[in-house]
Amino acid sequence: MKAVVFDQHGGPEVLRYEDLPDPVAGPGEVVIDLRAAGLNHVDIDIRDGVSRFDFEMPHVLGIEGAGIISAVGPGVDEARLGERVALAYIRTCGQCEWCLRGQENICENRKLFGEHIRGTYAQKVLAPADHALPLPDSLGFAEAAAGLSVFGTAWHGLITRAGLTFGETVLIHSVGSGVASAALQICKAAGATVIGTASTDLKLERATADGADHVINYTREDVTEAVRRITGGRGVELVFDVVGGKAFQESMFSMRPYGRLVSIGAHAGEVVPFDIIEFFRRQISYISSHTQTRDEMRHVLRLMGEGKLNARIHSRYPLERAADAQQELHSRTAYGKIILDID
Repeated sequence: MKAVVFDQHGGPEVLRYEDLPDPVAGPGEVVIDLRAAGLNHVDIDIRDGVSRFDFEMPHVLGIEGAGIISAVGPGVDEARLGERVALAYIRTCGQCEWCLRGQENICENRKLFGEHIRGTYAQKVLAPADHALPLPDSLGFAEAAAGLSVFGTAWHGLITRAGLTFGETVLIHSVGSGVASAALQICKAAGATVIGTASTDLKLERATADGADHVINYTREDVTEAVRRITGGRGVELVFDVVGGKAFQESMFSMRPYGRLVSIGAHAGEVVPFDIIEFFRRQISYISSHTQTRDEMRHVLRLMGEGKLNARIHSRYPLERAADAQQELHSRTAYGKIILDID
């Protein structure tokens, strides 16, 4: 099979398009012939060597993918051959305390495709059969690859962890990113008022078209002051933060008492100053949120199949141009997801 691999850390120039042996399905496993893969900023962190993940070289990036089951291992129903599926990207053990409690997203033995084990920048991927999630007939491969992790991650953060309720006002940082643009759709479906931030007017126009009630260009406005103005000095009930860094500080001072800050990423800065006095005087809750469960993945796939959630695809590249796709991702000009089309 063809795959995009790297065996040393560095810029996009370290990515190579070459042959790897075809994976062979073992007991309880399937081989998925991939048709589409999604890019994520963590791909760049892993390539650059700043991700703190352990993996063997040469490595294949990519946590998201969708395709067709082309081979099944012993113990897997052969009727699954030819089935259209999306990859549940957290390979879990099914036996630890957290798996048995239905909280497999924090499985003690989890291995994420593209992070700890080889991922979806390839023509084929090997996965446990129960990690190959059937696609609704109405959902295409590219849409599934673009939507599964971002909608699942946003759903877990907003609904499961933060308890978003009807009528709340939500501040979404960097609303043009894949997860943040997915969060915008979920917030609007839940009856929330949304304030979105971004660095370009084009992204803000796209966010407005997707339902954002108010938008802030953070290169021209102070986010905290703008939020206070928009909310009449009240602040927001909930902040959805995908970036960390400066946005974390802005979040602290944009929330009303009893506000909740849910954090799902920190690509703009993992270590930040923290005002403990402000935090406890206003009884603010900081909520961390990491990935999602397979049940949540199945739920968002159903909602996507019903047209209630719609993946936003910014651009598409052939697999061999993964380096170019990563350069566009790094430029932060995309609204939504960048996809690799795989023959």
